[in-house]
Amino acid sequence: MKKSVLKLRKIRYVDISFDWISWINDRVVTKYSGKAFKKHTIKTQKIFLKEKLKDKHSLLLGIFFLNEHIGNVELTNISKIHKYCEIRYIIGKKNYWNQGIGSRSINMALSIAFKKLKLEKVYAFTYANNLGSQKVLKKNGFNIEGRMDNFFQYKKSRVKNIILGLNKNNFKKCKSYS
Repeated sequence: MKKSVLKLRKIRYVDISFDWISWINDRVVTKYSGKAFKKHTIKTQKIFLKEKLKDKHSLLLGIFFLNEHIGNVELTNISKIHKYCEIRYIIGKKNYWNQGIGSRSINMALSIAFKKLKLEKVYAFTYANNLGSQKVLKKNGFNIEGRMDNFFQYKKSRVKNIILGLNKNNFKKCKSYS
């Protein structure tokens, strides 16, 4: 995939669209996200974005494929003192699933975390049954570092939280991802 085809950039108010709203309201897309428990509108997304833009401990990036906004990746809970952050991501457009875009986007965001933000550690939480997300993270060098029982609500039961982490010295920017 060519560099110009896939880009990450800061989300702007002009990026809030009915298309974005439709995929964050799609229960299949958000089944492993807290977004699934809320109804989203243009108004709620403007409020969400306003809060994210003010948050000095968060960087919300849009994933753009062929200039189309297809998802988001967020570096959040950024600690300049401890030099770590959490990574969250979503590919909202289902027709782009299973094409490596999530893996590439995460790799690009990791490059920002380690090179621009000068962090030393990035971690992620996943539902135990979200094997796709775990695969994407492992493909980028993350390792399972912990588990917490009965953590997430999933449908009518509780599932484990799988905690994955990546240290800066284990990060390899994949040239095929840039």
